[in-house]
Amino acid sequence: MADDYRKPETNEPRRLGEYLTCSRGSIVMAIKKKLESLERGNDKKGLGEFLLELGIISEEELQNALRHQRADRIRLCPVFSSLTNAELHAIGNHFIEVSINSGEQFINEGDKDPVLYILVEGELEVFTKDSKGKKVHIAYINPVEPIGEMGYFQDGIRTASVRATKQSELLRAPYLNLTHYFEHVPRVASAFLEVIQRRQENTK
Repeated sequence: MADDYRKPETNEPRRLGEYLTCSRGSIVMAIKKKLESLERGNDKKGLGEFLLELGIISEEELQNALRHQRADRIRLCPVFSSLTNAELHAIGNHFIEVSINSGEQFINEGDKDPVLYILVEGELEVFTKDSKGKKVHIAYINPVEPIGEMGYFQDGIRTASVRATKQSELLRAPYLNLTHYFEHVPRVASAFLEVIQRRQENTK
């Protein structure tokens, strides 16, 4: 792992392999293992875990790569794009990666779930139910938008449901761990409010 890590210039999420000093052949070998695992119905293991199992990388190299990748992914989110590299790595300690299968509903209207998500890859649908229980589509969410921001001001109560319309990769963090940034870092607080206002306008 290079010590002189710098933020990428691209606005596209980077693959984990780009953060590792692995040969192309090693990456291909790990991808084959991942595809074999997918065929067996196991879709939760990431590429890094296969590289680790094959002895191609160490646990330390994997964790360093994941930290750098997480910081870059958070940087792409409009709420956190103004943070410095050091701040991105600090806030990244509060996020974890989650995979959501296509068709899976992971946010339920009315539930108390004080968590913010960032969509990294895939597509999500936000919807609610009318008085007759019929689904009412609200919006589609694409990378690299936050999800669940409305609940921050609703004591964590979800105002709508969300499901994945494609296999999706997200980052998630408890509101509690983000309060400092939302309430004491002006540039983040301002961007956070702008996202909320835009969402409110789009759902009128």
